[in-house]
Amino acid sequence: MAGPGTSDAGQHRSGRRRLELLGLAAAAALLLSRPDLATLAAGLGLFLWGMTHLEEAIKRLSGGTLDRWLHAATRHPGRAIGVGALATAVVQSSSLITLLAMSFVSAGLVALPGAIALLFGANLGTTTGAWLIASLGLRFDLAHYAMPLLALGLLGRYRLSGPPAGIAALLLGIGLLFLGIDFMKLGFEAWQDGLRLDGLAGDRLWHWPLFVAIGIVATVVMQSSHATLLLTLTALASGQLPYLPALAIAIGANIGTTVTAILGALSAGVAARRLAGAHVIFNLVTAVVALALLVPLAWLVDALAELVGLAATAWPLKLALFHTLFNLLGIVLMLPWIPQLAGLLERRFPEPTRLPPSQARYLDSTALNHADTAVAAMEQECRRLDRRAYHLLCSAILLPSAEVIGHPPERQAVAARIDPDAWPGIDTRYQERIKPLLTEILEFQARLDVPLTDAQQARLDELQERSLRMVEAVRLGEVLQRSLLRHAAPASPLREAHDDLRLAIATGLNRLAEEKEATAIATPVEEIRRHWQHELAQRLREHRLDPWLASSLMNDLHQASRLIATLTETSCASQCADNHTHIT
Repeated sequence: MAGPGTSDAGQHRSGRRRLELLGLAAAAALLLSRPDLATLAAGLGLFLWGMTHLEEAIKRLSGGTLDRWLHAATRHPGRAIGVGALATAVVQSSSLITLLAMSFVSAGLVALPGAIALLFGANLGTTTGAWLIASLGLRFDLAHYAMPLLALGLLGRYRLSGPPAGIAALLLGIGLLFLGIDFMKLGFEAWQDGLRLDGLAGDRLWHWPLFVAIGIVATVVMQSSHATLLLTLTALASGQLPYLPALAIAIGANIGTTVTAILGALSAGVAARRLAGAHVIFNLVTAVVALALLVPLAWLVDALAELVGLAATAWPLKLALFHTLFNLLGIVLMLPWIPQLAGLLERRFPEPTRLPPSQARYLDSTALNHADTAVAAMEQECRRLDRRAYHLLCSAILLPSAEVIGHPPERQAVAARIDPDAWPGIDTRYQERIKPLLTEILEFQARLDVPLTDAQQARLDELQERSLRMVEAVRLGEVLQRSLLRHAAPASPLREAHDDLRLAIATGLNRLAEEKEATAIATPVEEIRRHWQHELAQRLREHRLDPWLASSLMNDLHQASRLIATLTETSCASQCADNHTHIT
């Protein structure tokens, strides 16, 4: 029976739906009454839709190339800025590069300073959008080129598959961008008698924060600084917006892009929050400096425009130049402070001192946005699962992990007295530490919905298979532990054989942790198994061992062989995957 809370929630959803319907009806009535405004809104919608298609197409066509390119660049700040700028100029989406950098940091692929430098470059690269719109979009009849691109893109998107479908999506995105720009030009041309901002020429102090706020709000609502700049450039070209206020709106658009980073970091881990903080600090510092120096920067733009031969009234191109200059100024000011900024953010957003045993460390939702970061996050988390499995397997053979991992195990540790009460059952610890993490890994892989190369898909399959085999080994260790505990007394007839078997398994685990070859992992257990099979036959003939106990030892030897064979297959799969990765 539903309670009062359920009823209140239902009423709240119903009320929200009514408000949404009323808002939609009001917007429809306004657009029907103002065809010029409808044309403007349609152009904006087409532009944003085109940006979405363009971003998806580039991610599909890059096949992880863009990810690896950016990853390699973050090793040096200057290179990271240049590559970040170039990548953003290519994909025309600073949000994509920002989220990609967050994914790198969350997956542990790059250090925070390198990602911050990449972010600075993305801010510079996004200024190329203003140049493209000002130099091409407002000068040519883009609708003439949009129609063929739309026709090819739509036909190819639904008829082709693989890389050709990605090219079709790219054409579709460009066609929608062109058509959106053309519609917005038409909308502003028809809207000559609509809202005009000539009265706010910036001669009062409150004008500047107002225009900055307009740029922020527009970018937040549309989730695209390109769309805000397109509106600004089109209004500037049509004479409906003065030049200096347009510069202030461009500053606000830069601040508005930080909202995307903040939203992306809300559901992400500590590393992504640090990078979002760097994005906010950089854009705010840049915006404050640019607004304080607005008039001197405008004079500098005029001087540079005259130097390169731009007309005095080429306002859209001047705005694009201003956009580039103040972002360059921000990079010059902030570049020397990247290490200090990274240190500040690491102190402000510290890593949790201890994660709950069931919590994944690297499987942030931001890593799902791109194939390479998703695979890297899976690799990191699967290594954590491996380490937990190693510790449980050490418990299965009644040895502290410190006696097994890190240095070759010694006979003295194996021969020590065993207190059965000191070794809890494997199943309890498996349910607490292994199964929840395995569940998160499998769920993360199921949520991955980005185009993958054959190599990336093969790597994910290998990681999943490796994790499942590690879990299988733990379950085999659980059975073995029960027998070892039953015969743990020093006087037990099986204690000698069990000690040999424990030392052999410990040696195999040590070699597995050091990533030795599979044959080296299996050899100790196989030698002990052959030795004790021969010894069992001898002792049975001489009536020195009870047949019942002999059968138990045979089962234990078989269980240990199955366990080590599972680990050997795990090692083989990992080495083959690493070799394939290096070859690729």
